[in-house]
Amino acid sequence: MMSFSTSLILASGSSARRMLLENAGLTVQARPVDLDEEALRRSCEAQGYTLSETAIALADAKANLATRDVGFDDLTVAADQILDLDGVAFAKPGSVAEAGEHLRRLRGRTHVLRTAVVLYKGGEKIWEHLASPRLTMRAFSEAFLQAYLEREGAAILSCVGAYRLEGPGIQLFSAVEGAQDAVLGLPLLPLLEELRRLKAISA
Repeated sequence: MMSFSTSLILASGSSARRMLLENAGLTVQARPVDLDEEALRRSCEAQGYTLSETAIALADAKANLATRDVGFDDLTVAADQILDLDGVAFAKPGSVAEAGEHLRRLRGRTHVLRTAVVLYKGGEKIWEHLASPRLTMRAFSEAFLQAYLEREGAAILSCVGAYRLEGPGIQLFSAVEGAQDAVLGLPLLPLLEELRRLKAISA
């Protein structure tokens, strides 16, 4: 008998991704992995990968690490996100000062979030998906930026782009095109559709 819910291994320590899955009624076992993301990004760049291909490669690498010692039928989901500003990738800022520099570069411009998600069954990848929401930052003032950085502080250092759209970061934007879940880091609706196709949850 199929269930409304299923149990997933999440190859991430991201609270936002876990929240998305749990709010959808899924049972989540978080399994953060130790991946040198920057080294893998550099390798992908050297091989001529697009930023979309790099996002998928990063998600795939996370899932590969998380699926060690899992059962044959266990389902593992992994995701990754790259901020693409006219072909230039942004990494997570290393300090609040660097976050401010990132936001100044993004101010008044439109960027794309290359958001990849992969699904493994046992140790084998069975599905992947890429979403590309577009976000336009408004031309906010320097005074607003300073107030924003003081309010958010270290909370934005784990966020690509130095903003939390589910928090005060929404005030940085004039337009957001694309699904909110993809902006937050995990395209949930396509994943749920795939779980239904696999009969892991009720159709």
